[in-house]
Amino acid sequence: MNTRALFCVAALSQLAQPTFANEALDILEGSKKAEDVKVAPLPEGQAPLSGAIGATNADGKTMKPFVPSTPSAFSVKSHELLDPYWAKTTIIKDENHPYVQEFSLTGLFEGNAVWGDVETTNGATTTKNNIDDITMRRAQLGARLKAFYRTEITGVAELAGPSRVNGIQTLKARTAISENTGVTLGKFRALSTGENNTADADLRTAERSLLSNMIAPADTLGVMFDAKNKNWLYSLGWFSGDFDDMLPGIKNDGFINAGIAYEQTTPTEVGPALQSRWYLNYLHNLDRNDSQVLPRPRITSLNYKQVVSTGFSFQQDRFGFQGDFTLARGDANSWGVTLMPTYWMMPGAVQLVARYHYADTDQANGLFGGFGTGADPFFANNGASLQGDEYHSFYVGADVHLYENRMILRNGFEYSLFLDELDSTAETESLLWQTGAKISF
Repeated sequence: MNTRALFCVAALSQLAQPTFANEALDILEGSKKAEDVKVAPLPEGQAPLSGAIGATNADGKTMKPFVPSTPSAFSVKSHELLDPYWAKTTIIKDENHPYVQEFSLTGLFEGNAVWGDVETTNGATTTKNNIDDITMRRAQLGARLKAFYRTEITGVAELAGPSRVNGIQTLKARTAISENTGVTLGKFRALSTGENNTADADLRTAERSLLSNMIAPADTLGVMFDAKNKNWLYSLGWFSGDFDDMLPGIKNDGFINAGIAYEQTTPTEVGPALQSRWYLNYLHNLDRNDSQVLPRPRITSLNYKQVVSTGFSFQQDRFGFQGDFTLARGDANSWGVTLMPTYWMMPGAVQLVARYHYADTDQANGLFGGFGTGADPFFANNGASLQGDEYHSFYVGADVHLYENRMILRNGFEYSLFLDELDSTAETESLLWQTGAKISF
């Protein structure tokens, strides 16, 4: 629907007299401007229709109808060209088949490159390191099977990259007990931070934030019950403390995992509906120092007894936002905040992404991480690794979606500040240019 038609619809919904209906038609035909239409006063106490011709805001300025964004011509064309090829990844799809309703292949291939400088100042001494890294970040292949109308089996294998997992990343089966309840069994990811529970293919930055990488548990064997009641989602499960890049066993006492979330779509007076989500996740480590999966990196002797993460996200037309707060208690208490706004410059094609991350701890060297392609301490890499007690990171970039989230080119700058005030008083600054590409199906 074009702009003139929107003006006409708004005018017709606002005007009750036939005379004004004729003027609305004049707007549609272009013989009269919308601002020239005189609107009859409303009955006392009745609010004008939001966005209607003649409606005014609190400042007395005339409001224009909101025109929601539509997919850009580039996005539409990419669907026309690539939809037939991506459809071939679905081998079987038959809702009426008694045994197998769907069988699809999945995959994710991602390469990243980082260039820039890392400078550490300790008193009068300054050390400067150059980062120049190019790596195959992820290479995954998998499959998804829906069978017997109640069970969905997902398997993902990590084939290349610096991950400690060079084998089975995920192998799980979820069976529906009823329409709103189910149970998942196998090797999969526990509920922790919002970033960690975002699928690799859907990440808007090359790496997750420092605190999320530091405290999130590794994928391991577990069982999780889930239930849904209207807009509320509930989860409760147990995971083993054993780590294995193939299939972990049941070892020691493991950890308990629980989560609650609320999702809703809220109509608004002006513009499209607001989609929002709030969550609260909790992990309780029963193994403490004997756990091989919590925390996920094994380069430190620090262990956590409890991890709590809460946050919210929303999406409305071009704008999106995700915010998280996480607290980990144990040998060291660590906490942090992540704020990530997004904006579609070209809907479905070019998205601006910004992220601020802050992390702190009450113990010397209680934070640890790296830079560039070595930002995640879970991976073996050549990137610089540091420890400290306060961390700030600012990222801004643009993602070019060649085909939705399935083909993305990423470019952006990240500035970070790593402080070691409780120990050596050193300060480490970095300014890095990041670029990457990923393809998924």
